[in-house]
Amino acid sequence: MRDPDLITSELRHSSPQRQAGVVWIVCGLIGWLRPGGMLKETLTMKIIIFLCLCIFLTRAKSGKLDPDPPSSNNANSDVTVGYFWHLSDLHLDFYYDQNEENLTQVCPSSFGAEAIKPGPWGDYKCDSPWNLINASVYAMKKIKGDPDFILWTGDDTLHTNDEDKYLGEDVVIETISNLTSLLKEVFPTTTIYSTLGNHDYHPKNQMPVGNSTLLNGVANLWQDWFTDKNSLEMFRSNGYYSTEVTPGLCVISLNTNIWYSSNHQIDEDDNDPGGQFQWLENTLSEMKKNKEKAYVIGHIPPGYFEIIDGYMWLTSQYNTRYLEIVRSYSDVIVGQFFGHHHTDSFRLVYDGEKKPVSVIWIAPGVTPWMTTLPKVVNGANNPGIRLFEYNKGSYAPTNYVQYYLNLAEANTNGNTDWLEEYNAKSELQLQDIGAVSMNKLWETLNSADTNCPTCPENQMLQKYALYNSVSYNDVHCDETCQRDHVCAIGYLDKVAYEDCIRGDGNHLQQSAVLLGFLSFFQVFFQV
Repeated sequence: MRDPDLITSELRHSSPQRQAGVVWIVCGLIGWLRPGGMLKETLTMKIIIFLCLCIFLTRAKSGKLDPDPPSSNNANSDVTVGYFWHLSDLHLDFYYDQNEENLTQVCPSSFGAEAIKPGPWGDYKCDSPWNLINASVYAMKKIKGDPDFILWTGDDTLHTNDEDKYLGEDVVIETISNLTSLLKEVFPTTTIYSTLGNHDYHPKNQMPVGNSTLLNGVANLWQDWFTDKNSLEMFRSNGYYSTEVTPGLCVISLNTNIWYSSNHQIDEDDNDPGGQFQWLENTLSEMKKNKEKAYVIGHIPPGYFEIIDGYMWLTSQYNTRYLEIVRSYSDVIVGQFFGHHHTDSFRLVYDGEKKPVSVIWIAPGVTPWMTTLPKVVNGANNPGIRLFEYNKGSYAPTNYVQYYLNLAEANTNGNTDWLEEYNAKSELQLQDIGAVSMNKLWETLNSADTNCPTCPENQMLQKYALYNSVSYNDVHCDETCQRDHVCAIGYLDKVAYEDCIRGDGNHLQQSAVLLGFLSFFQVFFQV
């Protein structure tokens, strides 16, 4: 039985048509169940039914919900609202030189390609110069300088095809040290919960199970952010840990590197590298007993990359095992936060009845670097930072605002104006950013006709596709683009994703109808 106050709140903030329908149903039940049965008419009942009819017609027509409906602006002043930053994929390129005349030598992160138009804040072919990273962190301070905490989801060193020349274990640790020092300097009293990416090891991607010189070095850099010694030693030994944020909420930081399909240090016959799956299940089970909630952070998300079909990051069996755990503990996990893509996206996890139960938010990177993955065309992005809003009672994230730097304009104008790119609730037309609401967004993206410029569903798809590159790539999102996004968002398992990409049995349309039908019945009957 759900909380009656929650049901009332859902009704008050639902559509006017739904409100009117519920009013009419309730009035009908009053007439049916009143003493004397439904045949006995009284003046009182006639008046009640007349008033119900007036409410029905007025609300269905006018769309008025409450005398003073809550707005997103009013909600921000609520004392139960908290804020935290999500920062990812900084990718510092020590060697960036905007004054280099040979455009192929501006940065080693371009892999020998010519820089497009290098400036003081970087270039779309290159990873982040120090100026850009410094500007991003100070922009966070200016926009919201007193967050409750910060999530930092890894990948700190540059991309390069010559690691022996430009990288090494000492350079990796030095890079992480410089970024850690910057964050501590700008946010001296804020706890930062961190995780390591596949570029936070040397050689890249090849992190072994267990302790290492690098884990020791990073643990020493981050030890001030650990609230207890056990968590610190867990990270030092395995690269993963859990820690309490506040009574009732914990952060679980995963070492996704040992699940990465490009990590050849891991034996694929090992069902549980480093014992991380068993540890994760044990941790979540204990939290469930204690009635605690969890934010899960990691670098490499499960599922597939949305700008190229068929590219799964995690080893398939590890991808499946992780999703099974999320489904089992979706009542404990109130947020999942990942990076790695450099793009702005999300993923949905469904339970066995195809109901959306968990959201994975994938934050864009600070680096503008244009990916070198085969078949990806113009895969750069503008630098992005993300501010989340959350409910301090339930700990559920309720909204986020995406900020960005238009890199081309910044280089031309010589200044760094980090602007609000979009507010998730208002621009994506969401009631909140929970699983049910994000699933409705998925349905809208899925139902869009890419050949109808004036259709609201297609307008939302085009807006979403633009935000995916942090307002860098404004190319029209056609049917292939739509398919890649929709399949990546809604189908994280291998077989389901491949069926979706092939379009077997009109898979997308059938699923959208089914999920919409289930969402309707969940709201109206699971009370």
